[in-house]
Amino acid sequence: MLSPSSRLALWLVQKAGVAALLVAGGLGAYAFWLAARDPVDFDLRRSESLRLLTGEQQHLEAALGEVKQRIASLETGLAAQQERRHTADRVIAALRTGDTWWRTVWDKLFGDVDQVRTKEERLDHLEKMKTEATARAAELRTTIIRTAWERDGVEIDLERVNRHLAAVERDRSKTLHYLALAWQRSRWYVIIALAAWFLAPTLWRRRRQPG
Repeated sequence: MLSPSSRLALWLVQKAGVAALLVAGGLGAYAFWLAARDPVDFDLRRSESLRLLTGEQQHLEAALGEVKQRIASLETGLAAQQERRHTADRVIAALRTGDTWWRTVWDKLFGDVDQVRTKEERLDHLEKMKTEATARAAELRTTIIRTAWERDGVEIDLERVNRHLAAVERDRSKTLHYLALAWQRSRWYVIIALAAWFLAPTLWRRRRQPG
């Protein structure tokens, strides 16, 4: 004679077996119904999806490459402007080496006027070059940040398309496709039905117990 725990295990196995058969049969019938009512041929739709997704993937890959090239060009331009500013700083420092207020006054009063004027013109030119390089570098940094955001957006779109494309490529079987679709559309009903299948007898017995 079976012990209570053995009877419970046997009961659960029987209930689970019947539930599995019912679920499999129900999903199979629902999948067949979905396939019969689908107005578009599965293989045709899969081929069209592959074509569209592949085209979008190629477009996004080309866009991503173009954005990366623009970022590289902007970074090269930024480095050039930074080098211009550093060069201006070095030349200005060299020209002003040994400058003192009294020496500046002496050169203006008794020195070579053309030489003093040439030095001042060079310094003015270098200061303008430094200012322009600093402003241009700031503009390039802002543009690089905006372009990096654009690159991130393209990468997100490309990742999404790659996921969809991989899913379509894996979805080769018509039968599995409609079974998965049937499960996706009915899974909550199946879960509720299974819960009722296992719990309803217990709840019914408790309600019938006296008191």
